[in-house]
Amino acid sequence: MAEREVVFVDAVRTAFGRMGGTIRDFTAAELAGICIKGLVDKTKIKEKAHVDTVMMGCAAHDSKAMNPARWSALYAGLGYETSASYVEMQCGSAIDSINHSAWKIKCNQADIIIAGGSEAYSQIPAKFSMSQQPYRLIPPMPLPQMLSPVEEECIGMGITAENLQKMYDVPREASDEFAYNSQMRSKMAWEKGYFEGEIVPVTIPATRKTPEFAFEKDEHPRFDTTLEGLAKLRPAFAKDGTVTAGNASGRNDGAAFVLMMSAEKAEELGYTPMARWVAGADYGVDPRIMGIGPAYAVVNMLKRTGLKISDMDVMECNEAFAVQNLAVIKEVEKQMGETIDMEKWNPMGGAIAYGHPNGASGARIGMFCMRELIRRGGRYGFFSSCCGGGLGVATLIENLQK
Repeated sequence: MAEREVVFVDAVRTAFGRMGGTIRDFTAAELAGICIKGLVDKTKIKEKAHVDTVMMGCAAHDSKAMNPARWSALYAGLGYETSASYVEMQCGSAIDSINHSAWKIKCNQADIIIAGGSEAYSQIPAKFSMSQQPYRLIPPMPLPQMLSPVEEECIGMGITAENLQKMYDVPREASDEFAYNSQMRSKMAWEKGYFEGEIVPVTIPATRKTPEFAFEKDEHPRFDTTLEGLAKLRPAFAKDGTVTAGNASGRNDGAAFVLMMSAEKAEELGYTPMARWVAGADYGVDPRIMGIGPAYAVVNMLKRTGLKISDMDVMECNEAFAVQNLAVIKEVEKQMGETIDMEKWNPMGGAIAYGHPNGASGARIGMFCMRELIRRGGRYGFFSSCCGGGLGVATLIENLQK
């Protein structure tokens, strides 16, 4: 059987809200359902063909839906026949769902898949044990969340970033400059109208004081950020650390999804694809330096395809922390023996500006990569993410509209 090509037809997202912000009352599954419905309506895929599967990533699970992917697919009106799989790879969940979708299509096990993810930090649930002795009048404690079976490896994400700071000797000033550039690049992208047609509005119901309105602009970016202001912020995780609220990503609400299918199916249905899925990779590292994971996933992926960093026209790496991205850059340069052009790295800014709804971020940076490749007329790009627990994941794509 000949190997099938996998293409991306379109991609949409909700605007990203701050934790406790405008879309605080929506669960992750609801945001996903709204986003998927927006993608279905935009592409008219339901009128043309059957969507085989929805693959939805989410890092912290949903507060109501048992299988958020299935719930969201039904909410979006895809019908009972469309299957759904829930994917959990922390911050890389959406990228992992995209890669698994590509492999499924390549193996002729599906023709059309909607992949991506969602997160609602404002609605994150806690798990409680039901095995407590009864009648003690002591409220049960939430079950501890663990990313590793080794207790010493179960540390906060901020500390993993500080570990990388020491390991790669990244000065605080470099992290603040990286964060400042993220904010300014996001400001440029919004001012140039780069997200026109990309954002699915979320309808906010009317209250006694406010009329119904559509939420359709990211509310996390701080366009008035200055280097001087960033320098004044105190370390957030370690007394003498370098990670601050200004050079780290936020905790946010939002969803993002892409429509994928075989190249033959896209041609049959009359679509003009945005990009071709070329390869995907994932890699494991020590959970205590989890942020370095994308470096190894990217290098692994490029070496398998025979491509170099200099072949990349756009490079997206989820900005969990500024220092984490700078460490990834250093490690990739060391392993590949090339210097990364920072104008090609997160060229529209990243999660430090837009926010980080963990399950959605991978699809968000994926669509950023695709559309920026098209704008630049470039050929290859990748998008990648670190994942809590010590993982890195990446996807390589080729522009089909150059």
